[in-house]
This record gives sequence, structure tokens and C-alpha cells, in this order.
Amino acid sequence: MLLSDPLDPVLRTTAPLPRGAVVRVPDPLLVREPSADAYDVVILGAGCSALSLCLALVENGATGPILLIDARTEYADDRTWSYWDVEDTRFSHLARAAWGSWRVRTASDDVHSSAPDTPYLSLAANDFYRYALGRLAEHPNVELLLGEPVAGYRTIPSGYEATTARFTVRSSRVADARGLRPSPAEIAAIRSRSTWIPQAFVGQHIVTRDPVFDPGEAVLMDFDVDQSRGLRFGYLLPVSPCEALVENVYLSDAPVTLEEHRSELRAYLRDRHGLDEGDYEVLAEERGVIPMTDHAFRARSDSGVAVVGTLGGATRPSTGYTFLRIQRASDATARWLLGQSRDALPEPRCSLLDRVFLRFLADRPDAAPKVFALMFGRLPPDALVRFLSDRSRPSDIARLILALPKRVFLVEAGRTVLGLGLGISLVRRALSRAGSRSRAGSR
Repeated sequence: MLLSDPLDPVLRTTAPLPRGAVVRVPDPLLVREPSADAYDVVILGAGCSALSLCLALVENGATGPILLIDARTEYADDRTWSYWDVEDTRFSHLARAAWGSWRVRTASDDVHSSAPDTPYLSLAANDFYRYALGRLAEHPNVELLLGEPVAGYRTIPSGYEATTARFTVRSSRVADARGLRPSPAEIAAIRSRSTWIPQAFVGQHIVTRDPVFDPGEAVLMDFDVDQSRGLRFGYLLPVSPCEALVENVYLSDAPVTLEEHRSELRAYLRDRHGLDEGDYEVLAEERGVIPMTDHAFRARSDSGVAVVGTLGGATRPSTGYTFLRIQRASDATARWLLGQSRDALPEPRCSLLDRVFLRFLADRPDAAPKVFALMFGRLPPDALVRFLSDRSRPSDIARLILALPKRVFLVEAGRTVLGLGLGISLVRRALSRAGSRSRAGSR
């Protein structure tokens, strides 16, 4: 959509690259066909987890040939990764914006919280791709082959053999970073033994004529929207008074079409910020489905194959956050692929609390807005950030349990542990111990 006097996204955006700009792959990195008879490592996929792993490989001393293979033909601005700044990563300096305060809203509650020492960061995909590809282009042993869907790989006497429509590539080791795209039958099989909630979203990067956003506060969840089709919330990251990422998010199986998502985004911007369609321009759009599940993924599928990214269980089951988990795994995986570490690759972590919370979202979506408001309102901000960033201390878990409705979560915990072959008394004892620790710590 163009306005009658179009906004200039280059002048109005605050990012190094305008949202929506496609990244040009550096010429030294791009190949039309594999150049080596055999590679030390072949990485299947060339998205966030694959590029992060490849950077970790070269930074950990990899000098042998490495090949990344991906079906994509270009690097579009197709994602935004957000997380709390609780640890250094290779990419945090690329953040478009940081928020030390955030908000959760329901039909009856409006909760504000702040943790300025660990702000919420947001990275644009095109900034990430440009930086990662530029860094990899500095290493002549790295090649990138685009437009080649990977059919699969198999074990051969000398290592592994990966196949595309046009090429067969041999390597000593393989990293599978192709993402998680299960068929309906595979999802049904997972659901028969695990909890599975699709987090389906459509986001738009917009610039407005007039300043309407508060860039000092991120809106992480706005549940004060129509809930008739399933658990739904709005998500708003204001980069400046005139620019924001706004998302429409469902935590349900609701069959919402792309146009219905867009219609709900238009309504949200109108109702919350008084914006009609002619008051803003859409720079870019992103959409996806994040699997929130306690299904047991494996970090390794064979003696010389590492599985990374969503396919390897990098997505936090109870929240959908993935970026930090990818970064944490990259160096350990790189050292393992290079033979520098004999330690087993760490398996994806899914705590009992993750399982219980996920089961609660699946069974009681009607109660979820109130529970999120309680969690964000009652838990100290630092403890909340640690929990959401997968760095919880025992005292944080205790505080979280005490902040949530006991009856509801005891029922869900019982169902979860019974499904795991444990007993309800275990849950009662855990809750009791958590409460005792929390009371002791408050004295």
C-alpha cells in the first residue's frame, strides 16, 4: 500500500537497513555448484541457526571446506528475533532497539514492569543476515549454495552424502538446520504423546505520519482483543514514535487466513492507536508458526550429525523464544563437529515447569490472560527475565509457583507428571518445598 505522498522508509527508519530491504549475498561466498570433492562439514540450511553455527565453526578455528545448502534464492527481511539481554551474543550489537520496560494487558488488568539492566532486544533479519554473510565471506573455506532444496542425507563409508535435485555432496560431518516442517500426520503422532501448541503470527513493520508510539515500552502481550477463535494477543515493539513492529498472534489451532490476520492487525492499530489505513505504510511483513511443544527433540541423530535450530529443539517449549538457545548451542556444536570436544552435545532442555505451563495453555486458554498478568505483575522483574531467558534460579521457580493459581496448576501438574509416569504426590511435595524455600528467602 502506498500513501498519496509516500513516506520515505530510508529516511524514517532507525535501522541500518530499512525493514523490507533484501540482503545481497557477498560474491566471494556464493557458489553455483560445490567446488570440493568432499567437505569437512556440510550444513543443511542457511538460516539463523545455520549461519550462527557456521560463524562459530570459523571462530573456533575451522579451516577445512564448509558448505551451506539452502532452498532459498535470496535473503529477504523475513523475521524479527527478540530476547532479553542477559548474556553476550555475536549479534546483540545489531539490535534495532532496546526496551527496559514492557507491558502485559488483559480486559481487566494493565501490568507494567521494568528491568533496565537486562533490556528486551530486537534484531531485524536483514541486519542479521547482512552481518553474518559478510563475516563468513571473509573466510575462503566457506561456500554458500542457494536455490537447492536438500532431499536428504545418508551414511557412506567415508562419512556422509547429502543430495539435492542437482548435486550429491560428500562430507565428514553434517549439521541439519533445515527447520521443523512436520506433516499433518507427523503432528498428529507428536500430539498423541506430547503437548503441541502452534504459535501462529503475522507481523507488519509500519511507519506512521504522526508520532503515536511510546518507544520506551514494549507491549509483549495485549490480550484485550477478541478471544472467540482461540487464545490471541497483540504484540507491539515501537522502534520510534513513528515506527513499530506490530503482530497478531494466536496460540491455538484456529484456521486463521493471512487476510484475516491482516484485517485484525488493521483493527488493532485503529482501536489502540487511532490509525486508519492511510495513516501508515507497511514496510515489510513476516509470518510464521512457532511450535510450542514438549516433544523430545534430539541434538544428534547420528555419530557425525548435529541437529540444530528448531529441528533440534532450540525453541523454548513454554514461550516460543528460540534465538538465545540457538546462540548458546552454536559454540558447543561447533567444537563437537571439529572434534575439539568429546562431550556429548547437550540435549534440548524441557523442565517440568515448562511441561506444566504448556499443558495449562492447551487445557485452559480461557485462564491464560489472567495468569500471564499475575506472572508479570507478581514476579520481581529480574526473576521474570531469568525465567523467560531460561536462566532461572531455584528461588525464581519458587516465586513463580507462588505467584500463580495453585489449584489450576496443581491439576495441570498432576496430569503432566502422570503422563510422565510419576505421581501427584510428587507435585504436592514440590509445591510445598517451593513455598518453604520462598518463605525462608523472604525473611
